[in-house]
Amino acid sequence: MVAVSRCALRRVGKICLLSGGRVARVCPVNARTTVLQSLLSQAGQFVPASELHRHAPNAAGEIAELQRRGYDIESHPHFGYRLVATPDRLTADDLRARLTTPVIGREILVFDETGSTNDVAARLAHDGAREGLVVFAESQTRGRGRHGRVWASPRGKGLWFSALLRPPFPVAAYSRITVAAGVAVARAIGHNARLKWPNDVTIAGRKLAGILTETRDGAAVLGVGLDVNCDRADLPETATSLLLATGQRHDRLALAATVLTELDHYYRLTMDSFERVADEWASLCATLGRQLVVRMGERRMAGHAQALDSDGALLLRCDSGRVERILGGDVTVERI
Repeated sequence: MVAVSRCALRRVGKICLLSGGRVARVCPVNARTTVLQSLLSQAGQFVPASELHRHAPNAAGEIAELQRRGYDIESHPHFGYRLVATPDRLTADDLRARLTTPVIGREILVFDETGSTNDVAARLAHDGAREGLVVFAESQTRGRGRHGRVWASPRGKGLWFSALLRPPFPVAAYSRITVAAGVAVARAIGHNARLKWPNDVTIAGRKLAGILTETRDGAAVLGVGLDVNCDRADLPETATSLLLATGQRHDRLALAATVLTELDHYYRLTMDSFERVADEWASLCATLGRQLVVRMGERRMAGHAQALDSDGALLLRCDSGRVERILGGDVTVERI
């Protein structure tokens, strides 16, 4: 795996070529993914060797390669193979083995380091990549949030990824994607996660995850940054991580698969019934029903956060009585 910083990407079959190296893209499920699927599905139980070889003729070789990569796999001459533990490292094979999603995650790239996963996904969108491609990075050197703010992406401690989407609705309605992603991430996290309009997931009032939806070449690039096993020193004072919030380290691979599964569900639900997604968002939102100050450049508006409209914009009833439709801006809670 290689860093993408300022590299041009070229697609050649199932390989992504970069100036300075290459990284394999997972398209169809391969033999290693099949072996992992079988081992993961048995939840720590032995899988007969004959079953593995039926789906992957070189199963023993794939298991040896997995062991070389840090997977703890126990073998028994009569019972077969059992997955004991997985390494704390994101791999495309492992992520694909955990997914059954029809759209999001059907293609996955994992980089050891890149500038920004949104930028990589945008380049691939320009090249005509299929909807559902997901780009992960163990570390980002130029991770960003809204308005270009720096997003800390410490190596191996979070989930930093972008999904390439090609929704059927107009660009003006792309806020729906941010809304759907907020619900998906909050549901995947649990632990009383709440939503703060427009793009934050919080726990106990501290930011845990951020969502950034950008329009690139007619596609939507959905970026998610989720602080998983970050220490206090890794984060700004206003942020938190699952480790800090719960006192426990979390399995990033399992959480990544859950997040992608929820994202796929809520993205597809957005196509059929955005109203249902918006209602669920409202039930999780800590912003609605509060008095807010919205700042957009030099403009300042104070009012009561009422609801989302059909495109995911916030409807703010200003103190003057006028209802404003807000698609962005810096939102602060003025009083409860």
